[in-house]
Amino acid sequence: MFRDLLGANFSAGTVFIALPLTLILLYVTYHLYLARRSRYLPITVCALVMTVSQFISLMSYVLGSTLVGEIFQKISFTSIVALIVFLTQVQWVQKRSEKITLYSLVMIHLIFILLGSLILSNVVTILISLLLLNQLKENVKAAIKTTIILLVLPLQAILNFAAILTKFPELWTLSNLLLPLTQLMIFATLQDRLKLLLMNSYFASVTDPLTGIFNKKHYHKQLQSQLNMPTNTIYAIFCDIDNFKNLNDSEGHNKGDEILIKVASIVQEEVSHYGLAARYGGEEIVAYVNLESSGIDIKSLTERIRERVHSETIVTLSIGYAKSEPKVTYDHLVHMADTAMYYSKQNGKNRVTDYDDMKVSGKATSMVK
Repeated sequence: MFRDLLGANFSAGTVFIALPLTLILLYVTYHLYLARRSRYLPITVCALVMTVSQFISLMSYVLGSTLVGEIFQKISFTSIVALIVFLTQVQWVQKRSEKITLYSLVMIHLIFILLGSLILSNVVTILISLLLLNQLKENVKAAIKTTIILLVLPLQAILNFAAILTKFPELWTLSNLLLPLTQLMIFATLQDRLKLLLMNSYFASVTDPLTGIFNKKHYHKQLQSQLNMPTNTIYAIFCDIDNFKNLNDSEGHNKGDEILIKVASIVQEEVSHYGLAARYGGEEIVAYVNLESSGIDIKSLTERIRERVHSETIVTLSIGYAKSEPKVTYDHLVHMADTAMYYSKQNGKNRVTDYDDMKVSGKATSMVK
């Protein structure tokens, strides 16, 4: 069956197998283009040309126009070679001279294959593969899938040579089966890049670009989710770096950023097993924790954060915390923790205040910010 479908250089069977894979490639490259625009435009264009060419080729074979079918099948194969070239440019930096050389070889490949010079077109394919493999030696971080693609491509060309010389249909079958294998490897490589882009996009949407911890929006979402579970006892923690403006004015903003990053990492390290930390804005770091079954109390946790900041940096931290209550809202809980932090600010700084203690002493209602 394979011999009947794929036992010739340009066969309808090859297009029939490759077209569905090409449609998947087009889908992935389009989404990469949406994510990064110009960076993935050449790859997307190649996938589009490949899809259109294979579709026209298949329809031509169905309608009995073998010559037209072969022409567009040739264009489709060159577009695969071009796509591989553009894919490597996404994965590693190429010199201008290297790019010009590769572009020229792709155009020469198209000319040779359209003129029916199959041996010369296969020589160009091998040459392109060798040039890219040579570049790969200096780009050890490139994906292993790309290495496989660059090995399969010349293998297909060698099988084409052998099939042309021997006229064995079995060799054409093997060569034609390598085409969908190449497409699958390209798809796997592009899918990895799409996953990475989506992950990076997600992390960028939930993290603070300076400190690397979560941002206010994500903190709100996660804390609200915790409060929606009435059985949870949650503590909101509000931290503010003391005299941060003076630090920026005297030491410079670079030093201020360095200190902010360090403080954020300390808070994150201390609460990571019980909840999460986030940058609320400016020099304010917030967190929430669920300490049930943890064996640690909120006072010890917050005091340890304060002590670490005091001993490991050149700044101190004013901290306030508040305990969730039935039907308490996000805004109310954060406001209580903020009020407690403000009390720490107004009463010597470098200290921790429990909002419940303020309520008992009547100081909560008297605080005016």
